[in-house]
Parts: sequence; structure tokens; C-alpha cells
Amino acid sequence: MRMAELESRTGLNRQTIHYYLRKGYLHPAIYKEGKQAFYDQTHAEKLVYLKEARDEGIPLQIAVQLWEHKGGKKNPARHYGAEGSPTRGQIIEAASKIFLRKGYHQTTISDVVESVGVTKAAFYYYFENKKDLYFSCIDIIFRSFFERSLSEIENETAPSRRWELRWDFYKDFFPEMFTILQLIKESLRDEDEQHRQKAEQALCKGFVGPLINDINIGIEAGILRPVNSELAAFALLSTFELMAYRSLFTSSCTDEQIQQAVFDLILHGFFLNSGDDAGSDAS
Repeated sequence: MRMAELESRTGLNRQTIHYYLRKGYLHPAIYKEGKQAFYDQTHAEKLVYLKEARDEGIPLQIAVQLWEHKGGKKNPARHYGAEGSPTRGQIIEAASKIFLRKGYHQTTISDVVESVGVTKAAFYYYFENKKDLYFSCIDIIFRSFFERSLSEIENETAPSRRWELRWDFYKDFFPEMFTILQLIKESLRDEDEQHRQKAEQALCKGFVGPLINDINIGIEAGILRPVNSELAAFALLSTFELMAYRSLFTSSCTDEQIQQAVFDLILHGFFLNSGDDAGSDAS
């Protein structure tokens, strides 16, 4: 193909393509018929890859290295593992500590790679970006949040008491909880199916799953009505989240008053008697 077709297929203009050629980021053209330059499928594929990497915020030089690694050439990320140097698991472990200390927004990729002792090329081999890494750290982050409360919750059989314990510990981590939920919401709307799956797993494992378990325990014990535990768990999570935002307002409401209002609504609803709602059949 000629330059015009290469531009059309890759979405890059010829000035950018010539720049990549001059810098050695793109392999040379194939010359036929004298000085006429031609390009093949490998040129188009590499340019599309570099364009996507650039859009993801990956530095160009690192993207070129990643392309070479994917092509079967020497892979420094795997070489690190073979030499006993940091691997994906070690990156996750170190990053989790930084996220817990600094929070998501204040943590940078440079913080992580410097802490572990790997290059950014190695980082981008394992993770697409900071959000991808954060989702990989979710399990450790949740365990750190709740390790003090897990045994107490597990030993409690009353659903309302289990929810009170969860609320108490959510309060200590509201800012980071908001961040996690916001990242999950953004990713659930992502066009990339893998991103949506990761977000769904994080939401279900960290938030919805424990609430489903609480509800099922209450149903089995005859304390709660036999409701759809999954949908009820989402309703509870939404209530907790909204009331947690309310706690950030400057007002005369204390955390205890907010908690009392939430659990009064959960346990007793709005109506004085279950039959008082004339429109109850409308659902």
C-alpha cells in the first residue's frame, strides 16, 4: 500500500508516520519502482498499536518496546521473573501498600515502579494503566480495610447487626470507598468487555457479595422475608453510598443520626402499616 492508504487505515497523518520512521519507531518502507515507497500489513498493524498506546497515555518509547516484546523478542518483564526480580504479584503487593497509604488519585505509576524496582515497560506489560492495576489490587485493599471487622461480622448472625458493623467500618474509609465505586461505575460503561468484567467482579466481590450473604443468612434464619437477595443487596449498597455522601455535608447531623436514619428506613420502611399503601399493587 502507499502512504495515502496507510493514513486511511491507521488514522495517522503522514507527518506523524514520517516522524516515526525518522525516529526508528516504525521499520523502513519497502521501495519499489525506483524511489516509490510502499508499506505492508506490518506497518499498518504497528501504527495502529502505537496510536492506541498513545491514546492510553503510554509513552511512545515504551509502546515500541512492548510491540517488540509481543513480537516474540526479548521480554524484559518475563526476564525479571526468571532472574528472581519483581513479578506481577510483587507489583500488586507493593502497589496495594501505596494505594492504601496515598489513595488512588495521589498514587502515580512512577511511585509503583520505583518502589518495586521495575521499568515502565515492565509495568505496561502486565497492566494497561493505573486503573487496571488498582482493580488487580482490590482484594488486598478490601482485606486491609476490613481485617479488623471480618471476624466480628462472621460471628454475628443478626443481619441488622452485620450491616451496622459494615457501616461502622465503611465510615473510616469513605473517601477511598467513593473512589472505588466511581472507578467501578466508569468501567461498567466502558466499551471494552474485559474492563466491564473486572469492574463487575470488583463490585460483586467487594460490595454486593457480602451483603447478599448477610441477607441470605437472615432469610434462612427466618428473620428476613424471602426477597431477591441480589437486588436487595444492590438497594442496600445504594442506600449506604448515598447516606455516606450525606455525611460529608456541613450540617448539624452527626454520623450516629445518619446511621440511625438509614437503619430505621431499612428495618421499618416508610409506612406505619404494611397495608396503608393504596398504590402497593401498582408495582
